[in-house]
Amino acid sequence: MNDSNQSPAKNQKKKEIKPKRLLIAEPDSDIHVLYFLFTKQYGFSISDVNVVQNGSKCLEIIHSNREDNNENNDYDIFIVDTHLHDISGFEVARKIRDRLPHKRIILTTTYSLDNISSMIDSIGIKNQDVLFKPFSYSELVSILKEPGMSYN
Repeated sequence: MNDSNQSPAKNQKKKEIKPKRLLIAEPDSDIHVLYFLFTKQYGFSISDVNVVQNGSKCLEIIHSNREDNNENNDYDIFIVDTHLHDISGFEVARKIRDRLPHKRIILTTTYSLDNISSMIDSIGIKNQDVLFKPFSYSELVSILKEPGMSYN
């Protein structure tokens, strides 16, 4: 039997879908280096990963990208630490969700899930989109491989 007689579902190989751009808000500059190393190992180029130290800068980038209407600077996934120095990471995540309701937000935290579950539910972040510090490269890769680029 030739391949043309098989159903399209059987002919399609499972493709790994990798997001194009990441915006990461993380206050610790030592962890910035780890993000660049981890994402480079996963196949991202340095130009596709933007790491900022605070929530204000993260929101400024989102706001300027929306005003410029430049899809080349659009981010697919936002990784936000809950312990940002200027604005709570929860507040940054809420503002991202309000402006970009279908984008994926991953929180990094040292809080237990019990302590933040009502907060993440109210923002619309799924439990599997929370990374608990310290996390490993394999945990980051696992969460980036998870489907679900669209929420709400």
